[in-house]
Amino acid sequence: MRALIAAVLIAGILLLPLANFSQERNVILAFRNVDVFDGSRMVRQSTVLVSGGMIRAVGRDLQIPAGAQVINGDGKTLLPGFFDAHTHLGESKGEQFLKDALDFGVTTELEMWGSPPSLALRKRADEDVGMADLRTAAGVTVPKGHPTQMGGSPIPTLSPGADVQAFVDARIAEGSDYIKIIYEHAYPTVTKQQIEEVVAAAHRRNKLVVIHISNQSDACDAIEAGVDGLAHIFADSPPQSDFAGFAARHHVFVIATLATIESLTSTSNKPWWQDSPTLTPRLTPSMRSSLERKFPASFGEKMKLANALAAVGALHQAGVVILAGTDVPAPGTAHGLSLHRELELLVRSGLTPAEALTAATFAPARAFGFLDRGRIAEGLRADLVLVNGDPTVNITATRDIAGVWKLGTQHPLPVIK
Repeated sequence: MRALIAAVLIAGILLLPLANFSQERNVILAFRNVDVFDGSRMVRQSTVLVSGGMIRAVGRDLQIPAGAQVINGDGKTLLPGFFDAHTHLGESKGEQFLKDALDFGVTTELEMWGSPPSLALRKRADEDVGMADLRTAAGVTVPKGHPTQMGGSPIPTLSPGADVQAFVDARIAEGSDYIKIIYEHAYPTVTKQQIEEVVAAAHRRNKLVVIHISNQSDACDAIEAGVDGLAHIFADSPPQSDFAGFAARHHVFVIATLATIESLTSTSNKPWWQDSPTLTPRLTPSMRSSLERKFPASFGEKMKLANALAAVGALHQAGVVILAGTDVPAPGTAHGLSLHRELELLVRSGLTPAEALTAATFAPARAFGFLDRGRIAEGLRADLVLVNGDPTVNITATRDIAGVWKLGTQHPLPVIK
């Protein structure tokens, strides 16, 4: 079923229009003598040729065409543009959030609960090289369930006894790229039977299903009900001895959102980003506003970051696919910036730096059916990030960004003041 869903998703993605490259359409870019992380491994001292928004060639002995714009890669690493596999845009700042994301090398965001403005912005972002690309999910919740308490546009809800297939079909008709279920017992929530019915309805339409959970018991219920992925990892308890094996047997992927769990459980008075000289000077006002917000003290009382790190480590050891996602703009996080903290936390949980980079590039591309990005290879989109140093040795090197390109067009980075 997942292979079929991926094939359908891919077909739709490859039909999307390319951006208007204006004067850069015919420019040939040549990244010379650059170390290339291709989405899964490092290839040293390579040349990458780009034109028309696409990667045209990758190799060590390529001839650079006359007139090409040459970018010296000595001491630098070229990576695929990053995915953030769990974001939110809200209803008023979506365009700014997608610009912020691109400033920090995130070229594709996967929104995990979309609103009508998000669906409209999705189409614009595909054609705008100044914003990260966007895919978005319609949500499934019940009357008075999360996030109906947060206000904003009215949210369609799944009532007891409702026609689940019709409900899912309506969300797809609105433009949902995949389906997200809310399973949160702090509010009225779906039953396990409803989860199973939503999964079946979405899979009939070749759509993936991810689910919000906040504790280990609900994660097990959701996995058993057949979801494709968890939109968070739990932090309420250490992972049970067979949890990782159970998840692996059900072939789910997990979007960890460790950056938000850290913010939720942190007692530090000095956030991590204040000690990052390559990042802090580039923060926009919208990012600072989000970073300086805090969760209510009671929210994280029963959660520990150590539990989440242990769960991610166990899942990874069992072969479960881990995806990098942040849940921005939750309090203490910001679009683009927090993906770099997520990578560091994934390494703390037991992934190697290279595996963490895969979790933000090739792994989400494969999980969500993108064949046109997530790797550096001939014929793929030229969504690229150039950083100083080697992030496969020190993951924090991703923060020292030398350049960002979306569809081969260089994105002007914020000026360091």
